[in-house]
Amino acid sequence: MSSELSYNADHNAVAANDLLMGKQAMSLQTARLIRLLITQIAEHDKDLKTYTCRIADLAAFLGIDSSNLYRDVRAVCESAMRSVVYIGTGNPRDPWQLIHWVSMARYDGNGTLTLRLSDELKPYVLELESWFTQYKLKHILSLSSYYALRLYEILRVEDGRTGGYQAELTFELVDLRRALGCEKKYHAFKDFRKRVIEIAVREINEKTDIYIIPRYEKRGRAVASISFEIHQNFKRFQQ
Repeated sequence: MSSELSYNADHNAVAANDLLMGKQAMSLQTARLIRLLITQIAEHDKDLKTYTCRIADLAAFLGIDSSNLYRDVRAVCESAMRSVVYIGTGNPRDPWQLIHWVSMARYDGNGTLTLRLSDELKPYVLELESWFTQYKLKHILSLSSYYALRLYEILRVEDGRTGGYQAELTFELVDLRRALGCEKKYHAFKDFRKRVIEIAVREINEKTDIYIIPRYEKRGRAVASISFEIHQNFKRFQQ
């Protein structure tokens, strides 16, 4: 038995903080698809559901070009099936676990796609009572950078822990690189700052409900941490 996928950008993506802070790397469209699936989960759901949708509707919602509709949707689904998240366990002898996001992506040849999140995600998306974060899907759908999407999520997790907007959060550079999934990319800090942080900050400030101001903190001659001053983005929030 499957349910019809619902497209509502005002729905909340709700997930455990450990999941959102886990190391992950994927394409922007894959991230959008996974977050869309997470928004389907209702507050009192006891189990994950299987969802069906028309490929054309999904592509339109995700902003996939209709000229290569089936090829591009298949590529996103294949990416989703391969994508994993590393979640810390707090156990020094077993410091992480590896979880797939999606357990099924099936196309019937007649325009209908069937999707299901991995059952291993259940503890991180079902019946959450504490240590979780929620945000409206529309804030990440408008972002055109995967790093902007991930930085937004990370900041919302930590922002919630400090009591909401107008927080100042500091991340060790190595930890931020890990959470963004780019430990092995942009080795020179100037490239990381230009290609990841500056683009992400600009997009978040222009398109989401928060406005952030980054500060780079050195130890000796090298940048060792980045602080973000977070404010409610009143101009965007009123839209």
